[in-house]
Amino acid sequence: MPEPEKRSDKFTWTYALWLLPFLAQNWLYWLHPQWDWWTISLIIWVLTLIAVAGSLCINLVQRRWRRLVSLLIAPLLLLVVLRILAAVGITSDSVRFALTKQTYLAEIERADRSGGEPRFKTFAWDNSFLEKTYSTLVYDESDEIALPRGEQSTAWQQRVQTPCSEKKECVDLDPGPDEYVSVRKIGEHFYILDNYLPNAFP
Repeated sequence: MPEPEKRSDKFTWTYALWLLPFLAQNWLYWLHPQWDWWTISLIIWVLTLIAVAGSLCINLVQRRWRRLVSLLIAPLLLLVVLRILAAVGITSDSVRFALTKQTYLAEIERADRSGGEPRFKTFAWDNSFLEKTYSTLVYDESDEIALPRGEQSTAWQQRVQTPCSEKKECVDLDPGPDEYVSVRKIGEHFYILDNYLPNAFP
């Protein structure tokens, strides 16, 4: 006689919620950059690992196969949701920028316009070395930062040296063989420059 189906054994999407703390770090760390996010990340990772491993063992022992499959595909489900959000322009960076844009614009307006040249200003976007990257928010009124490497004008090259010498926030589009730099537009004249293995940001 076949074993009756367990009432508690069913497919569920709620396991994906267990992974939300990982997302919360990327979406909320900038609210309190002074916190020790490396330690917070480690604690979240360990607690999530214990919860997932415990649930796997319990479901295996109780032969709750549907719940076991649900747990295994939870990261895939969450990844699909994130891809859909990114496709419509909703990311942690876009939400943060929407909430803080006026602050940056006010600071840019207070800056002196040197000889009528297009304004260029940098802001630290991610200095926690989360995921081993360093991100800088760049306001480039000329939009030359978006041009292919090497096509920026000499005047632009000179403008980018000012924040580098004053704040040590250097914009280097060709940092070296051991680094990778990407530029993403996030608003009008606003760009996020990501530097992986950031030797170019002293």
